[in-house]
Amino acid sequence: MSTLPMKSTRFVNLLFSIVFLAVAVFASVFLYRDYQHYDNLRTQQTLLEKRLDSLDAEHEEREQQLQMLKGDTEYIESVIRAKLKYAKEDETIFRFEK
Repeated sequence: MSTLPMKSTRFVNLLFSIVFLAVAVFASVFLYRDYQHYDNLRTQQTLLEKRLDSLDAEHEEREQQLQMLKGDTEYIESVIRAKLKYAKEDETIFRFEK
């Protein structure tokens, strides 16, 4: 009679152990998957921050260029001469082929 409760207790302990291990494996699989997703998002965030910094620098550069185009006549002249290949009177432009 005393062996029956002992076997029952062992069975319950074994059952709880198996259930605990199954839950632990199930949770670790999902945690690992979520960690990988988090790591990918963190890498993507780093890349986007670098791109944002690059675009901010380009924006500042264009803002400066716009301000110079609005008021700096020497800069306007240099842009016209460089981009449109204009020349002053009595000035010769030499073009070399690459």
